[in-house]
Amino acid sequence: MDELTIIEGTGADLARVNSFSESLFYRFINYTDVKEITLKGYTTCLKQFFIWLKDNNITNPEREDIKNYKAYLDEQAFTAGTKAQYLRAVKHFFKWASSEGLYKNVADNIKGAKVKHDNSKKEAFTEADIKTILESIDQTTEEGKRNYLMILLSVTGGLRIIEMQRADIADLQTIKGQKVLYIQGKGRDEKDEYIKIVPELEKGFEEYFEMRNNPKKNEPLFASTGNRARGGRLAEPSISRIIKNVFKESGFDCSKLTAHSLRHTSNTLLFKATNDLYKTQRHARHADPKTTEIYIHAVEREKDQSEQTIYNQIFTPGKEEPQATTNILDIIATLDTTKQLEALQYLQGLQLQSMAI
Repeated sequence: MDELTIIEGTGADLARVNSFSESLFYRFINYTDVKEITLKGYTTCLKQFFIWLKDNNITNPEREDIKNYKAYLDEQAFTAGTKAQYLRAVKHFFKWASSEGLYKNVADNIKGAKVKHDNSKKEAFTEADIKTILESIDQTTEEGKRNYLMILLSVTGGLRIIEMQRADIADLQTIKGQKVLYIQGKGRDEKDEYIKIVPELEKGFEEYFEMRNNPKKNEPLFASTGNRARGGRLAEPSISRIIKNVFKESGFDCSKLTAHSLRHTSNTLLFKATNDLYKTQRHARHADPKTTEIYIHAVEREKDQSEQTIYNQIFTPGKEEPQATTNILDIIATLDTTKQLEALQYLQGLQLQSMAI
């Protein structure tokens, strides 16, 4: 039972293990109960693991082998997130094998590298940048109007690319006189959240739909303008590429500026304008407030003039330093009673979370 037979190939072939069964991979799929894209990820990750086992002539992997595989991953030119994903798939695989009585869980309690979820890897635009980008778009064409709406919708609503890609025309609804767009968020199975549509977007969508000859409600909100796929739903990579090209054409050609930068910009600008982390968390649709805290760091970094202070200390000592970042207590003191109560509840929530860890 403890012998693994390593094979070459892709897909279901990669997981054929003599001591388990020919249906091993399909049984593993049924066990995982995750989305198709996640299953594809597991396939890629496990293939890497099986190749490593074969290269090292390992047929009976033990706990020490899993540690060595982890060390091997650390030496590769992968991102920290990719390394963590590869190891996570292996741990999940052996957990399943153990639960089925097929192989001992040799990966149990193997610690993976901590991945810092830091969206600051993608830079945010300034208010002036966004205006420059939008003003550079020719809205007299269907393609231009679409691109303008995608960018303005993303930056005002903090949308992810997948949320724009999934949106249908029917998802535009009116609630108590307010135009909204229902979205299917990350990890969600249905469209159970909505963002509010600002007036310029509402007018823009009316003009855009006229250019599309009044499409049906079940058609995608943003459609292809290509000859072959005209009217069809854009794929995520296509949306990302389209937005990136608009950036380049408007003078923002930087690897750190991607379509996701619009969502990053949305959350950063909201925090800058309100100093309200709770509101920013709700706008970003983050389950964990710690994820939202990256926008505090982004704003603080933007205000931080440490480099200039050091330069002044060397070359112009005594020169007045840039104004320091406002103390959080000073910020809270400027809030009304309702906002102060929200801030207190938010801080209490953080305290409870830290006690639970």
